[in-house]
Amino acid sequence: MGDTAPILEKWHDGAVSIGSYLALMGVWLAGVVSPGPDAVVVLRQSVLGSRRLGIATALGIATGIAVWVTVAMLGVAAGPPKVLAAVQILGAALLLYLAVATLRARPLTDTATGASPQSPSTSFALGVATNITNPKAVVFFMAVFATLIPQHASGADKLTVAVLLIASEAAWFGALAWFASAKVVDHWLRSHARAFARTTSAVLTILAGVVLWSGTTELLA
Repeated sequence: MGDTAPILEKWHDGAVSIGSYLALMGVWLAGVVSPGPDAVVVLRQSVLGSRRLGIATALGIATGIAVWVTVAMLGVAAGPPKVLAAVQILGAALLLYLAVATLRARPLTDTATGASPQSPSTSFALGVATNITNPKAVVFFMAVFATLIPQHASGADKLTVAVLLIASEAAWFGALAWFASAKVVDHWLRSHARAFARTTSAVLTILAGVVLWSGTTELLA
């Protein structure tokens, strides 16, 4: 028995516990389904654009998560706070731009083209940019992820976590895009297009203010 103890200790060294998996996914899913920049942008693209654009945006958001996972696993997420603060400020500028663009968009009553038609690739890029500058992602990968998934975790554990995070993100926002562009929902939203645009613009403006305050505070600290 004495000879096997070191082997067992080495086997468990670096392994992520079931408790850590559950804690990580619990916090992650709570953050994914809570309202934020990602959700608002997916809704905007789905309603002012089309289901295709909404899903492209969702895939872009999932790709942004893939970038964050890679950065976190390389240990870069624990890097210079001021750099991450600057990223948040850029995110605030993006959200404010979207707020103005949404407010100026023509109400969609007859077609799904909108005032600013976009290609799926543009919506995809928008999803990536929105997620990478999302303060919720910054907080999660700087604090929660780094705490529960150590740098010395095994490659299998890291791959499992990456797949779970990216897949759940894509599934949730893909479903949101699908729901928002469903016939009944889409018809109702189009009949209230101007109210939707104003509400979305207001939410984006508020989010931009919160993100700007957070990034500026960190940058000046």
